Order: sequence, then C-alpha cells, then structure tokens
Amino acid sequence: MLHPGLRDSWAEYEKTVGAEAAEDVERFKAAIYRERFPHLFPPPLFDGAFVAELTADAQSLLRLLYSLPDRIFDGNVAAWMEFQGLPGDERDLLSSLLSERNLLVARQFARPDFLLTAEGPRLVEVNVSAPLGGLNTHDPYVRQFRRSGYHDHLLRAGFPVSAPDMTSVWGAALRQFARVRPETGRPVLYEAIANPEDINSGRTAFEQLVGENGYDYANGLVQSLDVTDAGVFLDGRRIHAIFTMYTWKEAREFVPPALTRALADADAAGLVDFVAPPTYALFDHKSNLELLSSPEFAGFFSEPERRLIRRYVPETFRLTAANAERVVGEKDRLVLKPASEYGGRGILFGDQMSPGEWAGAVRAAVASGEGHVCQERLAELWRYPGPDGREYHVVLGPLVFAGEYGGTLVRWTDVESRNLLINVRNGAEAGALLSA
Repeated sequence: MLHPGLRDSWAEYEKTVGAEAAEDVERFKAAIYRERFPHLFPPPLFDGAFVAELTADAQSLLRLLYSLPDRIFDGNVAAWMEFQGLPGDERDLLSSLLSERNLLVARQFARPDFLLTAEGPRLVEVNVSAPLGGLNTHDPYVRQFRRSGYHDHLLRAGFPVSAPDMTSVWGAALRQFARVRPETGRPVLYEAIANPEDINSGRTAFEQLVGENGYDYANGLVQSLDVTDAGVFLDGRRIHAIFTMYTWKEAREFVPPALTRALADADAAGLVDFVAPPTYALFDHKSNLELLSSPEFAGFFSEPERRLIRRYVPETFRLTAANAERVVGEKDRLVLKPASEYGGRGILFGDQMSPGEWAGAVRAAVASGEGHVCQERLAELWRYPGPDGREYHVVLGPLVFAGEYGGTLVRWTDVESRNLLINVRNGAEAGALLSA
C-alpha cells in the first residue's frame, strides 16, 4: 500500500536537514491547528497504483449502494425503510421528502470508510450526507504539505506527491443541482447547524471552501431561518443555498419536522437550494451493508459485483430479537454498531467485553428499538510504521462528490493506545491521503 521507494524518506530528510526537520513538523502543525483536532505529520506516502484501485473500487461500491432501492426493492422505498427498521415518525418525514431531485441531492456527497487490514482495505461503513468529515481537513492539509520542506525534499529526489483538488470537485458537485442566484452579485450559502452547542471548529476552512466556489458565506442555526413565499431569509438577508452541517440524528433531535418540510418545499419551488434534505439517511443507514454482504441477497448482483463485495465488505447484519441469542454466543467475532449513529458513538467490540457485559449490551440494543447492526470483527489490522517509531492503525475515507473522487480523509491512531475507534472524536489524528 505504501510507496516502496519512500518508506524511509522522512529519515533521509532528517539526515539531510538535521534539526530543520523538527522545525518543519512544528510549522506544519501550527499552520493547520484546529482545536481538539490533531494532525499527524509527516504523513504516510501511498503508492499511486494502490490509491487508483481503491478509489475506483470505492466509486463502484457507491454505485451498488445507490442501486439498492431499485435493485432489491423494485423502487419501493417504503419496503426499504421497513427493512431498515425506521420508526413510523421517521418514515413519515422521509416519505414526504421523496422526489427525484431530493434523491439526487442525497447521493451527491459520500465517504466510504476503509479500515486497512493485513489482507487489504475493508469497508466498515459508508457515510452518505452533506456534512462529511474531511471537508475542513483535506485541502488545508494538502496545501500546507506543499509548503513544507519535506515536500521540497521529495521533489528534489524525483518523487512528486499528489492529491486531488477537493475544493473544485466538491464545487462541481454542488453546481450540478444549484439553481438559485441573485440578479446581481454573489449568492449566499448558509452553513446551518442544528445543535445550539455545536462550536463548529472547522468553520474557517469551510468558509474558504464556499468562497472559492463563488458564494458569500453565512452561518447559524437552521432554526433561525425565515421561510417565506419570497424565499428564505436570515434577518432580512436572502439565503440562496442552505448547507446542512448537521447529521440525521441531530435533525431528529433539534429540528422540527415542519421546518425540514418547509425548506424542502422552498427548494421544490426554486426559492432555495437545500443541501441536503434528509433523504440521504436512507443511503447512510448501516443495514445497507447487509444487503450487500448477505448470501440472502447475492442473487441480485452479478458475479463481478459479488467479487467486488467479497473483497471489501465484511459480513454485516441487522440485530433482531430473533438473532440476539446467536449474537450473544458469537461475542468474540462481532462488533455492535448503532445503525444511524456517527463519529464512532455507541460502537462495542465483543472481544473487549466480558460475556455478561456483551449479553447485556445486545439485549439492551434490541429493547431500545433504535436499530443496530452486527459486523464481522476485523482483527488483523495493518500497522503503519510511523517515522516517530510508533505503529498506527489507519482508516482511509475517499470523498466522492457526484460520483467523482475528491481526495481521501486519512485517520490514524497509535497501536499502543489500544483505541479501536479510529475516529478524531476518539483521539485519532487526521490528514489527507498523499500518493507518489
């Protein structure tokens, strides 16, 4: 996976420049600093052929995911929601938002997450939503890397290091469905949050992303917007696009369904671009991995598609009252995950718990009615030999906008920490995938 000619490149850089290498690290981390969001530098340098193959396969897996409602449920979204076990109030809201445009917008922004194992990358979840982790990380990381002395050293050694321009790929995806513009001047994009306690520490980077794609920027609570027959306004200022920087869980907790419907209606009337209505939650649900990985549904896929699925998708299935005791008995080979959560919340590893703790957690999950999946435990994780002498576990999250590859969020965590949740919220360090 790593570029074979660059595994010792940082050590060679240190030999060449001496103490300046440590200064390079400090400059990098100071320039890209975000509160409670650590970044690792220097980064691993991946082989270009590996990156090309992984990102092409990620795009193919997303196409399979997006085909599920038609392929398996013959376009019956109500049956799909029943399979996912969504409660009635959520089904009612999502059903009221089903339209060709809303389903298109729902599929514009995605990030499948691949855990690197000794046998290669394995797909542990697929994030389909507008507020993806990585939007505020990828381009700032890449741009600062290109200012580093280490980057210059690699160029002099004949190794150009590359990464996509995420800003332009994201902007192209946005422009595919954005329609609303003022008669003069730049349109205004409103970064909407739902939780009043959300500090949104990445706001500066997102403001730059928005500005480079032709929008003026505003932000605040989605509940502060005034939806009228003339458009959507904030304190009298016209808003032309609303970017929902909140998750489906936050929408359910903080946003009145009537407001979500009003924004969707304003979008349908051409008064605002609503990015994105929560129809994305149907594609984001972790039970979709059962549709891909279960032998019960294998007949819906061609043999080349089944080979792709077998290569990447670990066994995943819904936790139900009917299979709960089997799950209790298979403690050491399973991971329990909430089906609609994010940020590593609520994930439990059976082999890290006592039999009593695991049994209690499984039965509580069934009783909650909130929807959980079980996934095959991927025990033999790949170890990245970091230049600091430590080893790291790594997750790669390719960002795919409107089907186009826009770069990869990389997260890594020190093996010695025994932290199996490789997520920034749980202490992982972040960066961008760089290939040579």
